[in-house]
Amino acid sequence: MKKPAVIAVLMLIACFTLLACGGSNSGNSTGGGGGSSTGTPVYVSNSSSPSVSFYLLDQTSGTLQRGSGSPVLTGGSSPDSLAFDPAKKFLLVSNASSSTLSVFSVNSTTAALTPVSGSPFAAGANAARLIVHPRGNFVYGLSSTPAEILAYSFNSTTGSLASVAGFPLSLSTSGQSGLAISPNGQFLYTSNPNTNLITGFSVGTDGTLTQLAATTSPSKGSPVFLTFDSSGLFLFAVNAGGNLGGPSVSTFSISATGALTEVAGSPTAVGTAPMSAVFAQGFLYVLNQTSGTISAFALTSSTGQLTELKGSPFTVGAHPVSLTTAALGKFLIATATGTSASGTIAVFSIAADGTLSQVPGSPFTPDTAAPDQVLAF
Repeated sequence: MKKPAVIAVLMLIACFTLLACGGSNSGNSTGGGGGSSTGTPVYVSNSSSPSVSFYLLDQTSGTLQRGSGSPVLTGGSSPDSLAFDPAKKFLLVSNASSSTLSVFSVNSTTAALTPVSGSPFAAGANAARLIVHPRGNFVYGLSSTPAEILAYSFNSTTGSLASVAGFPLSLSTSGQSGLAISPNGQFLYTSNPNTNLITGFSVGTDGTLTQLAATTSPSKGSPVFLTFDSSGLFLFAVNAGGNLGGPSVSTFSISATGALTEVAGSPTAVGTAPMSAVFAQGFLYVLNQTSGTISAFALTSSTGQLTELKGSPFTVGAHPVSLTTAALGKFLIATATGTSASGTIAVFSIAADGTLSQVPGSPFTPDTAAPDQVLAF
């Protein structure tokens, strides 16, 4: 039988151990997530609220947990496109209806957002796409109506924005919807599904754009979205379909001068109403809104040809709107607005062969109805 003094010591040790381990499982969670306060930051703009939500993604399980203090107001209206600076110190948000850009400093541990001084900044109207130059010194936005490119210098220390002289740059026809910049920062491209045109520009060291000599038309086009492969050797154009052909993705090789040439075997068929895509670890994933699926392809880097993966297309949910990768390509995240404000955030693990499987607990319930664009570390 233990002596009373020994029992008291053991009880004290147990109490200290419990406190050191946290003592409970309390904490904010989404979709049944645990109470961990660490993970990969995930950000979602909300079409039903002038705000941005932030979450933490468990890098082992893929569980999504609501960040403390989420969501945060942007200070504008109709937040849409999201972008990081290259160092991921700042998150930029386009407020389409209020013609402003919000800039937040990012806490990479908690995912918390803090508006920088001067945010939101005045911007051109209806910026539906937003990208940051790979060097981190310029930000470009694309407006559909009026059809124009917006440009801002970006202070990588403070996060402040200032308009670049000579912008906005007028484009010929309204309906512009695709915007992408090459990984080396030399070329910028826009696309217009109404005219079936992709227009290229060389990017100057001062941020100015000079239009390349020729525009490009996908063979069976209506390009609504543009994205690059990791190397910058290929540009993918997601085509809505229509009079020219069914929904598809076109692949273009890029010359040293920025000229585009559609590769042999392009375009490749995808699901109904494709609207966005993301490339990671040698694979291209295309989000099909009406089909509620993700089409997945392996890229042959020597030819640019796409081969659909086994099990593709993968089911994602009703009315998906945006797609991103997380944790260095380990996970794929898709937002869906669903119906009657029943939006979801689906998380998929990405296998070595590129195939997808939803993680336990997915799809997760967002903290704000109707999640829109998604972006993650």
